[in-house]
Amino acid sequence: MQHAFACDCHNHSACSPDGHDSAAAMCARAQALGLYAYTLTDHCECQKFEERYRARVETAWEQMGSLTPQNGLRFYRGIELGQPNQDTAAADAALQGRAYDFVIGSIHNIRDFEDFFFLDYTGAPEGYIHSLLTAYWQELLEMIAWGRFDALGHLTYPLRYIQGEHGIPVDLQKHQDAIDQVLTALIKSGKALEVNTSGLRQKIGRTLPDLPLLKRYHDLGGRLVTLGSDAHCTADLAKGIDQGMETLKAAGFTHFALYVQRRPQMLPLE
Repeated sequence: MQHAFACDCHNHSACSPDGHDSAAAMCARAQALGLYAYTLTDHCECQKFEERYRARVETAWEQMGSLTPQNGLRFYRGIELGQPNQDTAAADAALQGRAYDFVIGSIHNIRDFEDFFFLDYTGAPEGYIHSLLTAYWQELLEMIAWGRFDALGHLTYPLRYIQGEHGIPVDLQKHQDAIDQVLTALIKSGKALEVNTSGLRQKIGRTLPDLPLLKRYHDLGGRLVTLGSDAHCTADLAKGIDQGMETLKAAGFTHFALYVQRRPQMLPLE
């Protein structure tokens, strides 16, 4: 790693349905890369908690507790809560009795729709994508109002698929007021904004969110930011983190946050 304080605080092991490698293998990879800190954040899609995720959450917690990092690696236990606003009872149950260091709040699908990954955007009627995004911003506001998370994951997640995979242009200027509402609510709530570097290795080719939105967040007074690769295998762990740190510098940031016991530790972008 090029930066002394490089951290990867969003990634998934085989405890997630779409993860490929064990928690132990992911941790060993973090050590080999020389990361300053590593936080494992396996999935919990809250609207599917009882049918698919309760056992996975329990297993992930147990496996993280059995890890013994070496070579000075700081290891922290985390979780990514998907759609906690859609089933707050399930989200609360996922957190109950587990002293996570870091909790990511994400929206992967809006109500009554599949994950943005699965949606078919080809030949969509005029206004369809605009309406999807409008609903997405609103659900982010709901999640922020719920508030039992530390960082908002991949703000521009839908664009990973709409623009990146399907090549459909989206004019975010039409959504700027809604995005500003999300960023302002995030700042007022004391929550962090994640810089998700997965887009750098995918077709969209930029961080989620990208430099202009990170600058806007900074201009609005946002200072809490976290970094995560969103890796689902050892090969992708920490990819783009160095570039993400440089992107934060370009946006005006001097520090980023590493969460320990649900509290941000501010580290320099060095």
